[in-house]
Amino acid sequence: MKQSKKNAFTLIELVAVLVIMAIIALIVTPLVMSIIRKARISADKRSVDAYGRSIELAIAGYLLDTGKFPTEVSQLTIEYSGSQVVCETTQINPDSSVYLAGCTVAGRNVENYTYGKYVAPTYTAYTIGNQVTYNNINYYVIKDSDSTEESVTLLKAEPLSASDITTYSAGTGAQINGNGGMQYHSNSNVYSTSYVKATVDAWASAQAPAASDARLITLEDFKSLGYSDSCIQSGYCSKSAEAPSWLHIDYWYWTSNPYMSSSSSVWNVNGGGLGSSVHDNSGRVRPVITISKSLISSTGN
Repeated sequence: MKQSKKNAFTLIELVAVLVIMAIIALIVTPLVMSIIRKARISADKRSVDAYGRSIELAIAGYLLDTGKFPTEVSQLTIEYSGSQVVCETTQINPDSSVYLAGCTVAGRNVENYTYGKYVAPTYTAYTIGNQVTYNNINYYVIKDSDSTEESVTLLKAEPLSASDITTYSAGTGAQINGNGGMQYHSNSNVYSTSYVKATVDAWASAQAPAASDARLITLEDFKSLGYSDSCIQSGYCSKSAEAPSWLHIDYWYWTSNPYMSSSSSVWNVNGGGLGSSVHDNSGRVRPVITISKSLISSTGN
């Protein structure tokens, strides 16, 4: 009986098959990886979209519950259970829509993808001299602030009083006097370490906690209010010729002075204008603060 021959692959044939398979893998693998990457990016974009819609639903719920428009995402209760989304920019628009940009999903960047439409925020414009109220305290605007600026710089209308300050302790050369003013001796008035600064800081903590800046009015501020360089450097300016009348109320208050020969001196402002003499009788403090316009409760001229 004749036996049939069994054909087997030769080594060359096996090598050829392996080479063909390798070529196919080289061609297919990038295609498959690209499909996987595109699918992941598409899924991440859907996650950002879902997160954005969740915020918009939360905005609607906040409006129904409080009757107020939210100003911060932190005010909202967002019901979202997908992959973790974190965005560098989360803006609530006036029409209750939301704009998201610079987002990551589970730590992965979703490059060049945004949700919603960016609407440039607009703010109330203030001009020098406007009267405003913050935290039930009256102020004057001392620096123009247009509709693109979120904050505004203010001068307290009345001097600090003892009741304004809850943590101040008088020391050598300084005290809260009976009229609610600040007495201060010129021979110890280096502002950065002074009791005047301690008083302003204590007041800011107690009465202006949201202020991003709390300080004395500076001579640069005076320039913006109408004083000329020659007037400031000469040491005396008449209130009738320089600056607005609301700046000169009939009491002393302090400002830092870069033009004095001694770094331990200040200038004062009184009912007659800006002068270079320094007194220790009833000198009072009118702080300057910078705050968000959203905190201002009333305005006037």
